[in-house]
Amino acid sequence: MKKILIPLITLWSTSLYIHANGSEVLTGYFIDSPVSGLYYETSSNLSGTTDKGAFQYNSGDIVSFFIGTDNSGYLLTTLSGQEVITPTLSSTRPSRSINMTRLLLSLDDTPEHRDEIILASKVLSDVEFQKKLKNLDLSYLDAQELGIDLVSVKEAAKHLNQSQEYIKNNFASEEIIFSPKDKVLHNIIIAKKDYAGRACFYDLAHHTNPKYEGPIGELSYTITDTELIQFPGTGDYFNGCNLRPYHTPQEIIREPLSVGDGWTGFTSCAHKGCTRHDLSGFSIEDYNDEGDWKYRTVALDFDTETELLMEKTQGLGQKEHIRHPNKAEMIWFTYTNERGNHIPYEGIWQHTLYQQTNIITECLLIKDRRIMLGSNDGETCPTNHQQYTQDVTEKFGDMWWLTNAEPTVSLAQMNVAIRWYDSVPQQHFTAWEYLPAGKDWDQGILYRFKQKISLNPDKSHNISTLSVSEFTKVRSNS
Repeated sequence: MKKILIPLITLWSTSLYIHANGSEVLTGYFIDSPVSGLYYETSSNLSGTTDKGAFQYNSGDIVSFFIGTDNSGYLLTTLSGQEVITPTLSSTRPSRSINMTRLLLSLDDTPEHRDEIILASKVLSDVEFQKKLKNLDLSYLDAQELGIDLVSVKEAAKHLNQSQEYIKNNFASEEIIFSPKDKVLHNIIIAKKDYAGRACFYDLAHHTNPKYEGPIGELSYTITDTELIQFPGTGDYFNGCNLRPYHTPQEIIREPLSVGDGWTGFTSCAHKGCTRHDLSGFSIEDYNDEGDWKYRTVALDFDTETELLMEKTQGLGQKEHIRHPNKAEMIWFTYTNERGNHIPYEGIWQHTLYQQTNIITECLLIKDRRIMLGSNDGETCPTNHQQYTQDVTEKFGDMWWLTNAEPTVSLAQMNVAIRWYDSVPQQHFTAWEYLPAGKDWDQGILYRFKQKISLNPDKSHNISTLSVSEFTKVRSNS
C-alpha cells in the first residue's frame, strides 16, 4: 500500500458542510485505506463528509458514519469519537468487520488505486440501491443481492492487513493510552461460528439451568510485574459452539510472565503501559500450532473512550494443510470494570425496523421489565412517560435481558445469537450485536437480526435475514 501524506488542510476542515459548536474541534480518521465520501454526524452536531479519512468531532462525541450523501443513507457504524477508526473497531462481529471492508472496496470509485477508497459512485445515491442496503445484514454479505461485484473475503483480509501498516506508519505514537497493570480485567469470550460455519446460539430453553453456558465463556485476571493471576470463572474451552463444562477454573492460577512468549493484548504491555500500537492490529495467521494448523484473520482493537479491548478471529477456509471448512469465528471482550456486566437499558428508545421494502419507526419506553409503545407523530420520541400506553412486551420476546434481576444488561447478552420460543411455542432465531459508546456504554446502536436457519447438504447453516432492526437510546431513566 502506498503511503499517503494526509494534507494539513484536513486538520482544520473536512467539509464545507461542517457545523461547529464553539468547543475545541478534534480531527479523526476513518481508515480502511483513508476513506473519502462517508457522510458522518456527531452527537455535538458536527457533520460532513470524510476527506482522505478525515472527520471532525468533539471530545466525548458519539459519531455515526453513513454510506450515502446524508443521514438517510445506510448506517455503517456508530461509536465513540477517537483519532483512528477502522472497520475492525466498528463492529463486534468478525465477519461484519471483514464484510464492511468488502463493501467499501466494492464501492470504491478508483479500484485500481487501493491506497485510498473514494465513495463517489452514482450508485450511492440510487434509491433502489439504498433500499437494498437498508435490509442488509452485513454479517452475511454474500447472501444479499446488491447488484454489485463484491471483492472476496481473502482480498479484504489482505487489504486490512495492508491498512494496518498504513496506520502504523502514519499514527505511530509512544503515548500511553491505557495502564492495565494491577487492575482486575474481565474477559468475555463468545463463539460466533464453529469450524463448519454453523452459527452458535444461546438456547433460551436452557436459560434457567445453572450449568448451561452455551457459547459464552468468562474469565477474570490481574497482571502484576511478575505474573498473570487468573481467578475462577466459567472458562474459555469450547467444544464447537458450547463451553466445555469440565474445564471450568475452580481455583486461582498463577502463571509467571516469563513462561509465555508472544503475549498479546493487555498482557504484552502491562509492565510499561500500553500504546495504540500495542492494542491494535490486524494480521493473517498461517502456521502449524502443534499439529493444529491455523489459517485465520486476527483483529485487535482498543476503544480509548470506553476502554474496551476486542479481539476477533475468523477462519479463512480450506488450504493445503486444512481439510475441514475452517469457518470458525470468535470474539473476546476485555474491560477493567463492571460496566460490561451492568449496562443500563431502561429509558426511551427509537426502534427502526427494515423489512423488505418497508421501514417502520416507533418509540418505545423500556421500564420495569415492560416495553410500552408511544406516539410517534413528530420527528423525535416524546419524553413524557404517560404518552407510552400500549404494552408490546410480547413482541420482543428475544430481549431476554428483561428478566435480569437488575435493569441492566451484560455485553455478552447483547452480542450473542439466541434461539428463543414464543407462547405457541415456536422457535425463532435472533442475532444481537452491540458496540458500546458513551461513558455509560449505553449510547451505541443495538442491532437485531431476525433470522431463518436451515441446513445445507454439507451440514453448514444456510442463514437468511428476515428483518433488521436498529435500537437507539434517546433518553435514559433518571
